[in-house]
Amino acid sequence: MSTEDSGLAIPQFGTKGRIWLLALVVLVGAGLAAWLYQLSQGLVVTGMDNVFSWALYIMLFVFFVGLSAGGLIISSVPKFFHSKRYDSLAALGVLLSFACIVVAGLMIIPDLGRPSQLTGFITSPDFRSPMVWDFGIVVVYGLFSAWYLWLLTRRDLAKMGSPLAFGVQDTETGREADRKKAFWAAAVAIPLAIMLHSVTGWIFGLQIGRGDWFSPLVAPMFIMKALVSGLGLLLVTAVLADKFTRYRLPEKLVPELGKILGVFIALHIVYLVAAERLPIAWAENFEFWAITSSFLIGDSIHFWIWTVVGGAIPLALLVIPSVRKKVWAVVTASVLAIVGILFEGIYLVFTGYTELNIGDSPGVTTGRGYTGIGADVWTTVGAYTPTPIELLVSVGIIALGALIVTVGLRFIPIQPGETVGLHERDAPVTDAAVADGGCERDERGRGE
Repeated sequence: MSTEDSGLAIPQFGTKGRIWLLALVVLVGAGLAAWLYQLSQGLVVTGMDNVFSWALYIMLFVFFVGLSAGGLIISSVPKFFHSKRYDSLAALGVLLSFACIVVAGLMIIPDLGRPSQLTGFITSPDFRSPMVWDFGIVVVYGLFSAWYLWLLTRRDLAKMGSPLAFGVQDTETGREADRKKAFWAAAVAIPLAIMLHSVTGWIFGLQIGRGDWFSPLVAPMFIMKALVSGLGLLLVTAVLADKFTRYRLPEKLVPELGKILGVFIALHIVYLVAAERLPIAWAENFEFWAITSSFLIGDSIHFWIWTVVGGAIPLALLVIPSVRKKVWAVVTASVLAIVGILFEGIYLVFTGYTELNIGDSPGVTTGRGYTGIGADVWTTVGAYTPTPIELLVSVGIIALGALIVTVGLRFIPIQPGETVGLHERDAPVTDAAVADGGCERDERGRGE
């Protein structure tokens, strides 16, 4: 089979592709160098201290866990309900999910300070700690995502003679068997993804000493964040892949998925935020305008970027049918929604650490900046700014995730019509894919 017929989104890298790869490798190298510097100097080169013990690394860990969980749920739900409507996005969604969970898992390592502390999760786990459960499920989830992606594409890998098929043969019987296995894999993937982000949410929600986190709605909020950011990332990546590679996204799916994204944003920003804040506002104020002002005034710039830039504006773009038909509108709404979720994570960390449990002088020790007599090592208010080292390490890890996706598009056949279950498109328009509203053929004649 020629590379042109292989189903790969990127049959081979051109000049622009090589430049993109080189840029990612340079960023990964810069991040690695920054991490080595942090190892040599200690966590003192970060902005973290005794007050802000969780900062940029953990915030990005939560963010990428959400991206990964949302992507896997969006990719698996249609398969669980035997719908082929969104099969063209399934393998791409799982590839994104795998890359994001790798990024999330790696974010833990620089936060620990010494990577040798990772062995403590294995050699002496304390199962009373939610961190142990989160570490375990991240590992299981990452391995499952890799296997799920292989299951969805292994017959096409065998068809193109790839060694990644690991001896699997491309037969109709095998494809039929894989379609059934894909259903059961989806049945496992959905609760696993929900469990992954719920456990992450409970790490915050179980902190009794942090009043801003101690809420039963933290885990449901995390699930909705995952659905919003995961679907947003999948939409943006699919549109970009459609533009710059041989991957083809049926145009009719863009407004349909935009509508679903709008519903997710409304549930997250309108319903769950109100459900979380109203009881607190009611308990503190029993007068109507006092309660209302707690919603209208807000409490930080991060809150407004989250709810207005990442909520109200994308919702306005997606709620109007004529606007939602525009690809640029759906992509813009998706990007803003992702940015909003990122700032929701920043808001979450800052609300938890800014207000200390000890409000009276001298407060608590920061654990940094002690230079002898006169040094101010005490504080009653938390403050944090990420350092260039933290930013470089984070950018390097994120670039590694982008590298995984790029290489995946080169070596894994995710193109519409080449993944498990998509070959039914070659049948007449009366087949099951069309019957449930699926796409009969690539509308632009550029598909398989």
